[in-house]
Amino acid sequence: MDIRYEYVNITQNNYFEYLMSEKLGPIIRKYPFVDGAKVFFKVENNADHLDNICEIKIIANNENLTAANNQESIEMAINKSAKDIETQLEHIKSQLKLN
Repeated sequence: MDIRYEYVNITQNNYFEYLMSEKLGPIIRKYPFVDGAKVFFKVENNADHLDNICEIKIIANNENLTAANNQESIEMAINKSAKDIETQLEHIKSQLKLN
């Protein structure tokens, strides 16, 4: 399955895509019910600092999951968002086992 990337207020960066594929790839392989993934990298310029945001949207078992994090760096936001999306996928997996 492919991971689609979109950039908002930031130029395309292969390094960010590499980091995300290293984090998200194993997660997607672990949960076979994942149907699609889209990742947004955003930078928002606030008055006193930059907000670095990584947002992951996944379709899994006919549910739309989203994890978005605002961190000091895109790298930190990637790590946090990947952990958050894995927690959501684990919850779906446990629900499937109950049914």
